[in-house]
Amino acid sequence: MIPGLSNSISARLASQLEPRVTDITPQALVDLPLFLLSTGDADLQKLGIIASGPGDLTVVVTDPDRPIGRLSISVQSPGCLLFLDNRAAGGNLHGNIRMLGPDNAAIFAALDDGYIAIEELFMRSAAQLLFWGRGATAVGCSIEMEGDDRSVIIGDDALISSGIWIRNHDMHAVHDVRSGARINRPPVDTVLERHVWLAQNALLLNCQRVGIGSIVGAQSLVKGVIGECVAVGGAPARVIRYEVSWGRDSTGMTNAERTMVGMKTDV
Repeated sequence: MIPGLSNSISARLASQLEPRVTDITPQALVDLPLFLLSTGDADLQKLGIIASGPGDLTVVVTDPDRPIGRLSISVQSPGCLLFLDNRAAGGNLHGNIRMLGPDNAAIFAALDDGYIAIEELFMRSAAQLLFWGRGATAVGCSIEMEGDDRSVIIGDDALISSGIWIRNHDMHAVHDVRSGARINRPPVDTVLERHVWLAQNALLLNCQRVGIGSIVGAQSLVKGVIGECVAVGGAPARVIRYEVSWGRDSTGMTNAERTMVGMKTDV
């Protein structure tokens, strides 16, 4: 088990870090060289981490001397964890994290030179988990999580553009006036599988899963489940093309990207 990680989140990692999402396993994280720091440790600022709040935060890194960028984290409750595999970090992780509930965890599993800007990660409840996979990047992403034991899982090689919001719940109760019954869904887990592209200003709201290689168009509103290798767009989003994927380079997909989504290589 990763030091400082609760049993419930450890169990969740074992089920959610599947091959469709990442090539990283929970055991691989445990097997890394791990260094523990605490909120009051002066070495945090050397890494680019500003921690505040009355809560209890454990910071686990794989290189205590390699800066990660600039990350501000406010912790209000006990038992929270920030995990950073920063052995290859290029100093390009920037963001703001607020952990309100106890036993929350944010895991950045394999930082490299890729740019990651998390404008806001707001973990409102208890035992919540953010997992950020290998090679996933973000120009400007905000994530707001509601509900105990909920997760947002960002798969390997995700490309998240600017103005993106991921919300796993409406954040307010909606009731039928006549019956008084609550009619909106409870909070969900949100999972991006490998090599997903979220284009500018997309909103994932109560979105459970986006499949391998899929494209979410600009200014789309996505709910429910999106299949693999499709392009969706609109509000609400609908499939506008099947059996497509994308490449980071404008000239075409690399063989590694083609392999990731099950395409032929060297075409």
